Amino acid sequence: MYTSTYAGSIDLPTLTAAERLFIWGFRAKARSGGAVPSAADIQQVYDHFRVGDAVPSLDAIIEVFACTAHTAIEVHCPNCPRVSESECGLLRAITAAQNERDDLAREQFECWLPPIGADWALFPVRGLATIFRTAGLVLPERHHAPATPGRMAAMKSWFVGGPPTLH
Repeated sequence: MYTSTYAGSIDLPTLTAAERLFIWGFRAKARSGGAVPSAADIQQVYDHFRVGDAVPSLDAIIEVFACTAHTAIEVHCPNCPRVSESECGLLRAITAAQNERDDLAREQFECWLPPIGADWALFPVRGLATIFRTAGLVLPERHHAPATPGRMAAMKSWFVGGPPTLH
């Protein structure tokens, strides 16, 4: 049995550059509409790391969550030094997609999304994972306990049209 390296909340600086870039981009996109960072800032940072083509995939993933989530996802603000359990789950899904393990990615997404939503999320996740891998940004495979939807079921549903973050 493996112990999760993502157990509970962890420090952002302990993650790899690829993991930090994904988390920052996801957080920034989820909080879109705010002044900082702007869409242009996100694009500029992703372009700097040669993954600018992944920005539309971030948008698509967030849209799937906004439209289909049955369980809230905890997304911290872009500058928060802690990584939530939900964000760790997103990293597990992206890593699984990079390793061509769609079954594991889909299982992770089903913690928050209905089966059809999990299927929809796989397409942009595969694209993002491939773009990151092609740029040399490989997310490490971390051993973890399987996600348990029941543990997260007490959270309220994602409020569509409102702020998608809980932090």
